[in-house]
Amino acid sequence: MTPETGNRDDDILLKVTDLSVAFDTESGPLVAVDDVDFSLHRGKTLGIVGESGCGKSVSALSLIRLLPQPMGRIRSGEVWFDGRDLLKVRPEEMHQVRGGEIGMIFQEPMTALNPVHSIGRQLTEAVLLHQKISPAEALEQAVEMLKRVRIPSPEIRVGEYPHQLSGGMRQRVMIAMALINRPKLLIADEPTTALDVTVQAQILALIEELQAEMGMAVILITHDLGVIAENCDDVVVMYAGRVVEQAPVLELFGSPTHPYTRGLLDSIPRLDHPRKQKLRTIEGTVPSLSRMPAGCRFAPRCSNPHDDTVLAQRPPMVEFRPGHWVEACPCFREALANATAER
Repeated sequence: MTPETGNRDDDILLKVTDLSVAFDTESGPLVAVDDVDFSLHRGKTLGIVGESGCGKSVSALSLIRLLPQPMGRIRSGEVWFDGRDLLKVRPEEMHQVRGGEIGMIFQEPMTALNPVHSIGRQLTEAVLLHQKISPAEALEQAVEMLKRVRIPSPEIRVGEYPHQLSGGMRQRVMIAMALINRPKLLIADEPTTALDVTVQAQILALIEELQAEMGMAVILITHDLGVIAENCDDVVVMYAGRVVEQAPVLELFGSPTHPYTRGLLDSIPRLDHPRKQKLRTIEGTVPSLSRMPAGCRFAPRCSNPHDDTVLAQRPPMVEFRPGHWVEACPCFREALANATAER
C-alpha cells in the first residue's frame, strides 16, 4: 500500500510512486533515491527533511527531470502531476511544465543566476518562454514581480547583475523568477541556506504569503526541523535515499516513531532542558552509496538492540496511525506493540 500525506485523494496535485534514481559511475550505478513515495495536495505545503546526502534535492530534481546529465537517470517510478506522468511526457512539453506549471528555488542563488545577464533579462526570459507577450510587457511583469517580493527600487534592480545584490536580494530574485508565471507548484530547495536568521524569517514569510495569494502548493526541502514545524502541513523524513516516516506535521512532532526521526528531534536544543546540557547526537555516519544495506539502512546507527538480520531485508512501510506511515524496522514494531498495549 502506498503511503500518502493529506486526507483527500480527489485533491492530490502531485503523486510520486516508487521513484528510484541512480548515477552511473566507473564502479557501476549508485542508487541515490530508492523507491520513494509521497503525495501533495493542492494549496498545501509538504516538507522533506533529512541529513545532507539523504536524497532530498535529487528527488526534487527528478520531479522536473533536471538530473545532471549524462550520469543521472531515473530508473523507475511515476510522477503524476495534475493528471500527467511527468516521466513520460515529451521533452518539449516538459519545457513548458518547468518554469510554467512548476517553479523551483535552487539552493545557491549566486550559482543559479547567470552572472553575465542582468536581473531583468533573466526574469523576462522566463516570461517570454511561457507567455505570448511582447518584451516590453514581459519587463513590466518583471518589475512588478520584483516589487511583490519586496525588492526596493525594482525599476533600477532589473538593470543590475547578481553580484551587485546581497544574498537575501538574490534569493528574492530567485523567488520572483520561480513565481513569475504563477505556477501550480513551487519547489523550494533549501531557500534560506547561508542567510542570516532575520532574512530567513523574511524569505519564509514571503513564500507563505505568495502561496496564500496564488493558491499554489509548495514542497519545502530543508534540514531544519524548526522551519518544517512553522511552515509545513505534512512531513516526509528521508534517510539514505529512502522515506522512513511521513505524517501530518503535528502528528510527526507529537508522536515521532522511527528511531531516526526521534534522533533528529532529540538533537534540537530545547528551552525546557537544563542549561549547558550536552546536545544529543546520532552516532555514526550515513553509509556510502556503494555499500548500502539491503535492509534497514539506519540499523548500523540505531542505539536500540537489534541483530544483523535487519540488514538483509527492507522493512515495509506501514500505517502507524491514520495518515502516519513508518518504515517498520524492529524498533518501530516495538513502539507499535507498546501503543497497541496502551489501547
